[in-house]
Amino acid sequence: MLLACVLAPLTAHGSEPPKLFLPIDCRLGETCFVQNYVDVDQGPGAQDFACGGATFNGHKGTDFRVLSAAATEGVFVLAAADGKVLRGRDSMPDRLLRDYASKAELKSIVGENQCGNGLIIDHGGGWTTQYCHLKRGSIVAMPGQVVKAGDPLGTVGYSGTADFAHVHLTVRHDDDVVDPFLGRVGAAGASCDPNAEASKGLWREDLRDKLEYGRYVIFDAGFAGAPPDNDQMERNHHPEIVRPDSPALLFYARMMNLKAGDRISVAIAGPEGFRAESTTKPLERNRAAQMIYAGKKRVAERWPAGIYKGGVSVLRPSAEGGAAKVVAERRIAFQLR
Repeated sequence: MLLACVLAPLTAHGSEPPKLFLPIDCRLGETCFVQNYVDVDQGPGAQDFACGGATFNGHKGTDFRVLSAAATEGVFVLAAADGKVLRGRDSMPDRLLRDYASKAELKSIVGENQCGNGLIIDHGGGWTTQYCHLKRGSIVAMPGQVVKAGDPLGTVGYSGTADFAHVHLTVRHDDDVVDPFLGRVGAAGASCDPNAEASKGLWREDLRDKLEYGRYVIFDAGFAGAPPDNDQMERNHHPEIVRPDSPALLFYARMMNLKAGDRISVAIAGPEGFRAESTTKPLERNRAAQMIYAGKKRVAERWPAGIYKGGVSVLRPSAEGGAAKVVAERRIAFQLR
């Protein structure tokens, strides 16, 4: 009897689950990325659907991030499935957590409304989706309005408690959180699966390859003329550009969901024998987010004109103890005149 309960299929309670559309109007893997997943661990720890650490304790949704707060302009949040808008909020300011001076200031502005601006859509049969952190004044879908999958609801923002600009999607069935990557209800949804495949979840078939777990590790990289600041990059992802007289010539990378033991290697090659390389020591713990840069300070009057090539690689140790494997890399070139 217990076994039958734990393995209850999604059709429990006589309702078919919705097949989910991407809840953000972007190019997955280019202009938006999955940063955090649902925490399926029922204890004080945190574990994502694939038994990894790309989540945090108590996280009830999937976070689709953009490159920075500045990159939210005109990026729509979309209905993940057909349904009717139940309720919403559209009056909270857009402000990253890092920009609050204290916990007291955060509480006075956000209070218990950690979701910020957002709305809930009823899909019938006990299924709902919730959308959080939308931009203030952007919501266009009103309570009682019928929407279709892919209809715009508002734009991506960073209201409520947001470390970065994103839309947070929570799927529920009869008020129980359902991880859309597992698609399981009840007790069966409270455990991870290291062999989980997107085909077993709630996502539409045309999204499954793009939503492959661990596919996107490096989400931003490029050249900079001065050391980039992580807080500033979350506000605006365009660092100081490289000019002939820039104080430095650097290659940077922003990464997410790195694992303990990973090493990050950065290299630049340019005209007149320009070379710069750096490889980190193995990470001591999992990292939800990490930025790294390497390069040189200017000592001559100007940087040599020509083509500069930069790259970053994430090296992960083999589970069998063999050579490290490159799990992510990015290569970029630019011409300095």
